[in-house]
Amino acid sequence: MKRFIEPIIHIAIWLGLYISAIVFIRTIGPFNKIDGTLVAPITVGNIINAAIFYSITLFLIPRYANRNQLKHFIIGFVLVFAGFTLLETIVDFFLMVSLYSDTPEPFFGVLITNAVVHLLYASLALGYGFTRRWVVSENKKQELVREKLTAELNFLKTQLNPHFLFNVLNMAYSSASRKGDDQTADIIEKLSVLMRYMIYDSNVDKIEVEKEIDFIRNYINLQKMRFSSDLPVTVTFTVDGHYTGYRIAPLILIPFIENAFKYGVKLEQQSDILLAMNFQNGEMEFTARNPIFKNGHPVDSKNSGIGIKNTQKRLNILYPAKHKLSIDNNGKEFMVKLLLNLE
Repeated sequence: MKRFIEPIIHIAIWLGLYISAIVFIRTIGPFNKIDGTLVAPITVGNIINAAIFYSITLFLIPRYANRNQLKHFIIGFVLVFAGFTLLETIVDFFLMVSLYSDTPEPFFGVLITNAVVHLLYASLALGYGFTRRWVVSENKKQELVREKLTAELNFLKTQLNPHFLFNVLNMAYSSASRKGDDQTADIIEKLSVLMRYMIYDSNVDKIEVEKEIDFIRNYINLQKMRFSSDLPVTVTFTVDGHYTGYRIAPLILIPFIENAFKYGVKLEQQSDILLAMNFQNGEMEFTARNPIFKNGHPVDSKNSGIGIKNTQKRLNILYPAKHKLSIDNNGKEFMVKLLLNLE
């Protein structure tokens, strides 16, 4: 219902202006109400005024002002203003003046009258358009903050879920009983590094790529420590290319990696999990590929990490028009490929 409020208000305002002009206005520039009506010039004028207003607010400002293309915006503004002013002047001079004027009117005089009126509507369009742009931008920022907090809370609740923590604690206990404190300390240290990153380091909009890679390595190593030596699981994680100086949204890749371990490992089943990050010219290509062992529930169920859909929503908010995500599920293998423009 919210999306209809703005159009309804606009329609009401334009109708109010149109009806008021027909009822109360007796003279418009060269036009006099000599035959009891000014419907035709008022109708044409309102249509052209609306065209100017919405050309600026719905086309020029969103298309050029948001991308800092000032030259294109100025050119577009001049073309819209001059084009519609000339169009209405031609219609008025060659048609309306003969019907609604007692005396001949010079073309230049009609042009000046229309230019003044159009300048008023163009000014209103600029004020409304940039205000609307600012409001939309602020709403997106607030939504981004909410999405980030929600995603991180969900991550803490589901990525390192109680079942996984229980396995890790059992592993630490068994290790302490069988092999002594060294391996136990290693397990606990890896777990504390992950928790510290998620709670403290990732509490920013963007983080250095190398820190995110270190976190991913620690996460993968901790997952691998859950596997026994006789479990036929091969995990390959590769990082290629230049990424120093670039930043990335923290935890944005972990849902795909968690998904690979959750559905790509099964007791006594051969499994090859491939995770790869390739960096080139400020762009990252991330690939995750794993076999599918459904383990009693479908891969796209709601309990699959924070959820692929939620991750897609985060990407849309954090990297609008700066990412390309493809997901392929053929029933036997699950593959994710993400192209991301880094900052």
